[in-house]
Amino acid sequence: MKFIILAMFVAVAAAGEMKFQDCGHGEVKKLLVSDCSGDYCIIHKGKKLSMEADFVANQDSPTAVIKISAKVNGVELQVPGIETNGCHHMKCPLVKGQSYQFKYDLVIPQILPNVKADVTASLTGAHGLLACGTVHGEVQN
Repeated sequence: MKFIILAMFVAVAAAGEMKFQDCGHGEVKKLLVSDCSGDYCIIHKGKKLSMEADFVANQDSPTAVIKISAKVNGVELQVPGIETNGCHHMKCPLVKGQSYQFKYDLVIPQILPNVKADVTASLTGAHGLLACGTVHGEVQN
């Protein structure tokens, strides 16, 4: 359950610009997360979470695969149940050097426990990593 909650951090878009740790090569230019800003995000169960990430493609690719993982108490957990087809959330095919906006929305499930985590989201194209970022936050009632 803890890892399902963590996916929510990555799926956000509207209110504030988030500070994030780049885990790629600087492709991500901006990350907006609904009701969040700065370097820490508190998300609430039962509320819609939206994310917008602006990035520059580092490769030509007909596909983009989403991967989300969360580090909870030092343990890295793969987040299950996430829509993995990035092309459902942005325009594909991707062209190297062009800017793109990735948008992802979801409602935070009420059944999730309250937890703090570092959540990493990445997009992988046909030739490797397209973009990657990590945010810090927690899930609350």
